[in-house]
Amino acid sequence: MEEIKENALWHHVTEEEKEEIRKNAKRIMDEFGAKLEKIKVDEDFLEQGEGMRREGEPWKTQDDFREIMFDNAPLVEDETIVAEKGGWK
Repeated sequence: MEEIKENALWHHVTEEEKEEIRKNAKRIMDEFGAKLEKIKVDEDFLEQGEGMRREGEPWKTQDDFREIMFDNAPLVEDETIVAEKGGWK
């Protein structure tokens, strides 16, 4: 268990570790892609507009949902939540 903890702590990543990460990421993406290919899509769904969802009634929210969202947002201008674009990259 101690070894796992040590590996999880921040450290400079060696070239060997980078290559192992790349291989693991590729394996995960390939496995995910293979599973996506197995998903069967309802033909009726595709006829609606190339993967678009069917129109219907919107979901119901609490009456004060909008107010709560704006209260929790770090920056609101003209009733629009302003968010940083790509700052996490």
